[in-house]
Amino acid sequence: MRKATRVSPTDPTPTLPLPPDPGTTADLDLDLDFVRTAPRHLVARSAVAEVLITDWRRLGPDTFRLGAQWPRAHHFYAPVAGTWYDPLLAAESLRQASVLVGQTYYGVPADHHFTIAELEFEVVPGALLLGARPAEMRLEFTATDVRRSGGTLAALTLQADLLRGADFAGAGRLTLRISDRRDPAAGEGGGYPPLPDPVPPAVVGRLDAHDVVLGVPGPAAGRRGLTWDLRIDPGHPVLFDHPAGDVPGMVLLEAARQAVQAACAPYRVLPVELRSAFHHPVALATPCHISATRLPTQDATEDAALRVTAWQSNRLTFDSLVVASICD
Repeated sequence: MRKATRVSPTDPTPTLPLPPDPGTTADLDLDLDFVRTAPRHLVARSAVAEVLITDWRRLGPDTFRLGAQWPRAHHFYAPVAGTWYDPLLAAESLRQASVLVGQTYYGVPADHHFTIAELEFEVVPGALLLGARPAEMRLEFTATDVRRSGGTLAALTLQADLLRGADFAGAGRLTLRISDRRDPAAGEGGGYPPLPDPVPPAVVGRLDAHDVVLGVPGPAAGRRGLTWDLRIDPGHPVLFDHPAGDVPGMVLLEAARQAVQAACAPYRVLPVELRSAFHHPVALATPCHISATRLPTQDATEDAALRVTAWQSNRLTFDSLVVASICD
């Protein structure tokens, strides 16, 4: 994965005027259209409002170019500190683009199930500054590991460079596993553990308790250190956009981000690097516990590095390294 050049996020402040959109006259984007979204079924979304991908092109046997538009005021992936686009928009763009590529160019049936096995990204904070218009992002994808079973795609690894106009904005890598369709009613009808009380929203960088995925641990789990219960709310309109048989990968990524924010409170942080592995599916009906551990940083910057893990039934299900910059 191409290394993102680190740009200090402490220079710009919310009081500065909005910068012009970088690269708005670049010729690189002229072959992509940003005026409408992709069909929602191609990106595994139910709500049109949650579709980020707008256009796509095949450049070679295993190379692709996709466009994504990031809204300036997404109701869940809101701007960080009023200055930067939420870096998790990069993760969701990678996820949506990979599902589209799998269905459109590798013949995955629309009713098959995509599961994230690994996801990592790095972003350049200076390229994520809010502008006067929604950000038009270009994703340059290369498939590096295409595996088939019985003629059907079974796994796919994609590497991507993320560009905003002519500016390099970051890079990512995503591995998906593909399986036959699960019961469409999976995840419906209850059977979920009780929702624990949410951590105060401000502690995890949220305004609404409904968007908090970290819960105050119960007496059995104890209240020591950086540990929480995962709040599994199948009614959430973004994290559970459609019925799911397991906890969606983006829920765990959000838990990792909120865990890092809670560990760094009261300072607001901007995740600039995230490397995650999804070891086992996280069942909806069984309590899941989140923990965070501070790691020593490799240099003298103010970046915070934490390892966030998810445990269910005494088994490690999710593991993420998150590096975040203090932004206020």
